[in-house]
Amino acid sequence: MEDLGSFFRRYVDAHLKLEEDVLDEFFHFPCLINDLSGVHAIGQSGDLHTYHQSFFEELRNADLAMAKSMVVEQHSSLPGGARAIVSFRFGNSENNLIFDCDYAFALLKQDEKWKRFFAQLDEIRYSDLY
Repeated sequence: MEDLGSFFRRYVDAHLKLEEDVLDEFFHFPCLINDLSGVHAIGQSGDLHTYHQSFFEELRNADLAMAKSMVVEQHSSLPGGARAIVSFRFGNSENNLIFDCDYAFALLKQDEKWKRFFAQLDEIRYSDLY
């Protein structure tokens, strides 16, 4: 079974491709995402692609070249489930910070793989995007 640190490293690395469909494998459908613009119900992969479209466009324009994640806190009190707080950092090709934030996640284990089914933006410490 993949640990949560590895899961989130693979997840954040997938952002570097700037293609909405590369994130599908990390999500359970349906799922919820709570961010700066409110709560988003994501019923299928097409909804997820639509949700990420403008974010990926902003990252393209900011010259995304670096993405890092660090699991700050994790709890696996439920069988087949976990919750985690993860810190993310995104930078450009000149090694400048684009975006730095924390998210809280609820995850399920499906076929021995972690899947996100809820995400809530916790704190934005720095952002050139917002």
